Amino acid sequence: MEDKLVRVNTYERLEEAMLDQQILTENDISSNIYNSAMANILPIMYEINEGIALLVFEKEADKARDILREYHLATDVTP
Repeated sequence: MEDKLVRVNTYERLEEAMLDQQILTENDISSNIYNSAMANILPIMYEINEGIALLVFEKEADKARDILREYHLATDVTP
């Protein structure tokens, strides 16, 4: 069975997505950044059409959201 990628957040700026991706990496959660420019490379992900998306495996989505929520509350930075 393949793990499904799910969106944990959507961003307007790539830098914001990259910051959150780094936070997840530091917490041992693999993630990918997807934007519409990547549709030609990953056509299976074309349904994600809302800006820049941070994707994680479905089994880690809740943990990833919790980590990001705690980080942004602690730093008072909301992407």
